[in-house]
Amino acid sequence: MVGNNLSTLRCHLLIGPPASGKSTFAKYLAAKIDAEIISTDAIRKDLYGDESNQGNWDEVEEKMHEKIIDLISKNKNLIVDATFAKRSWRLEITQNLFLDKKVEWIGWQLKTSLETCLIWNKNRERKVPEQVIRNLFSAITNSNFGPNLSEGFASIFEIYPNPEEQLKEDLDKNLNSINKKITQRQNRENNKQLHGYSRLIDLERLLYLINLITFFPGLEANDKFTKSKLEEICNPIPEGSMAEKASIILKEWKGKCYSDINKIEEDLAWLKIQGFVDIENNSKPITPPDLNSSTKLNLGGWHFMSEKEAFVRVMTLIRFIVHNPHSWEKGVNLHKHLIEKLDEVYFISEISKLRKDIEKILTPYGFRNKNDNTRHGYGLGAAILSINRLDDLFKISSESAKRLNNTFAHSINEEIKERFEWAGIKSGKSVRIFANKSIVNPSLTRTDSMANAQNSERVENAIRLNQLIEIEFFSSSAKFDKSEKDKFIEVWPIQLIFHNIGWYLAYERKELISKKGLIQTVRLDRISLRKIDSSRKRSEIESSKSLERLNKLIEVSGGIYFGESLEEQNKIINSKEDELKNNLVTVRFRAKENIYKFLREGLQRYPSNQIRISKPDPKDSWKPISQSLKFFSLERIADDLFPYPIEIDIPNWTLKKDIDFKRWILGFRESILIESPENLVEEVKETYSNLNQLYN
Repeated sequence: MVGNNLSTLRCHLLIGPPASGKSTFAKYLAAKIDAEIISTDAIRKDLYGDESNQGNWDEVEEKMHEKIIDLISKNKNLIVDATFAKRSWRLEITQNLFLDKKVEWIGWQLKTSLETCLIWNKNRERKVPEQVIRNLFSAITNSNFGPNLSEGFASIFEIYPNPEEQLKEDLDKNLNSINKKITQRQNRENNKQLHGYSRLIDLERLLYLINLITFFPGLEANDKFTKSKLEEICNPIPEGSMAEKASIILKEWKGKCYSDINKIEEDLAWLKIQGFVDIENNSKPITPPDLNSSTKLNLGGWHFMSEKEAFVRVMTLIRFIVHNPHSWEKGVNLHKHLIEKLDEVYFISEISKLRKDIEKILTPYGFRNKNDNTRHGYGLGAAILSINRLDDLFKISSESAKRLNNTFAHSINEEIKERFEWAGIKSGKSVRIFANKSIVNPSLTRTDSMANAQNSERVENAIRLNQLIEIEFFSSSAKFDKSEKDKFIEVWPIQLIFHNIGWYLAYERKELISKKGLIQTVRLDRISLRKIDSSRKRSEIESSKSLERLNKLIEVSGGIYFGESLEEQNKIINSKEDELKNNLVTVRFRAKENIYKFLREGLQRYPSNQIRISKPDPKDSWKPISQSLKFFSLERIADDLFPYPIEIDIPNWTLKKDIDFKRWILGFRESILIESPENLVEEVKETYSNLNQLYN
């Protein structure tokens, strides 16, 4: 790094596509200012013996940098003769090259037309492919990323392909005006309040980084679509820390000058502090980092966000948009809406300033499509997943809405569908669907039933707010037994559960004395929501404990029937793992080989400590994997019609009244032989005896 007391050296950079006349102009300029020309063509000839051999650019660039540094250290004037068509190539010299002296970079842009370049290229001994010339010409003439003072140039002059005498005259005129132009510019910019992102290279690295982590959350590719998109930028996809991955990707995507890993780490830390990647901090005022030593060394022009006020304003705008991509409604003017939401950085009369910020930053740097006022809603605040993963969630939501009659999913699904249209995202083909579906058609149920979308939404809100509700059981609803329920009861709603064929409400009965009540379930179409008592609420802790109890009952029971006794429930819930078996009933049966094979493939019906299954036949080619060995602990009974014993520990209420369990166990018919408990054996005998009498 250099100090302010060192003298300033003036160096020159030529900018133009191949065959634009750079080398000819370089000779005229060198003669005028007694400068040495550094030509990439000459470097290639030195390295590879032929200037037409493009060779390895890293080697060519390294040699070019060595020559620049060497000549500057000797206080010699120099001219760099290369295309410098892309901004990153120019920034690599003007703002990323570490020198031991202050340098004012002067840019000379060759304004030769594309047609002329193509004609001159045909007449050259060393011809450049036409498409290369077109691509480089397009990069130089890009309205947003063409040569600009903000890249670190003290001044930029445009040179037209005039005859030799006129060209020399233009050159003299420009050289004579350099000092005046630089002084005038410096006078205009001396009072700017600069900050740590005042250099263009630092600002663009930050903007590209935001863009990158917006569309590739975590800079990972966990699905094929995201992987293919990321591989278009960088292949293979890098590994390592976020900064390490960002460094490699930015180098491939935007240029080497943006890949400084130490600065990227600082950028990521700053983005987190400023609330770009931490939603809890996204309302705090933007605070740019302090001016650093590299910023002080900049002797060129400044970008329009180099001043603190402009930087804070635009970064506040970007942060708001990436966190709130759909904060405004249809029919509302976008610019007026943003002005209203960002009144801390925009006055109500500053719509033109907002438009300018959008035009200069949001559009060029990919935060918004050009000439597009629609609501494209994939931003940093929504970038928990890639676009393709969001599409996968959309498909799951669609299936849930369609097959399970999930009114909540339907509401979300419609919103996602609309937002996808706004964002221009086309949903792909669904590869997974639900075969099960709800047997209850909400449109055919009673209008006051909880299966009705409006009523189910009300109970969902009551669950979220921990409110007490009163439910009514329809007397006309189907029942599996003749037991009478209370017609009206007060309950704490815990959760809505889809089970096998329909939606159920899991609730806890309101007890007069005990804080804990009996937990039960009922299908939504069989009850109505009589009222919500907003004045009676439970604490979040009490609600969470009820949910824990419900989950324990579902796990142990293998279903959603939990009996009619609070005492029995509490025994199960309060049992430690080594005590649980004492409060359960063991169902033991032996199976034929075909059923045994089905059962050994479905080991998640009950917790692992509640199921034991026969060891396989030694002749069986199938072997249990090591993680499942604990299940296969029972000895096989050789030479028996039912050689494979299975034991399952279940609550007594499941054995007595759980219809799903009975349907499951009886579904095996003559392929299993139930051994215990005796009351289950007798029940099965009676069931088959009654069936036999019915059909005889």
